[in-house]
Amino acid sequence: MTTPLGLVRGLGSAKSGTATFVKERLSGLALFFLTPYLMVVLMPVFGQPYPVVLQAIGSLWIGPALVAFLLINATHMALGMRVIIEDYVHTTVLKYALLFLNWAFSWGCCLLAIIAVIRIMFLAVQP
Repeated sequence: MTTPLGLVRGLGSAKSGTATFVKERLSGLALFFLTPYLMVVLMPVFGQPYPVVLQAIGSLWIGPALVAFLLINATHMALGMRVIIEDYVHTTVLKYALLFLNWAFSWGCCLLAIIAVIRIMFLAVQP
């Protein structure tokens, strides 16, 4: 006869689940406000000439918000995919490989996008 505790013993501990849950919810809340703001601010820029787009993204109202959006979005994406990988991939080597690839892809894309935005911001400042 197996007790309920015996059924779950050895399946791992839940030491960091709450922190991940809170981080996911906070990043989701931040994206809930940042996404519509950027959509409203950047919608008039679509289809405009290059100097107008450069000036818009280079402004202090859009550039920093775009960088914050990229950072929060990368965090949210990495956390969400991490939970999915940890829950559904059971082979240890494959799980750790996918966790590393998730981290590298999320932060690599974020880094490249932030470099692009900062470059545009510096280009907008030059006369």
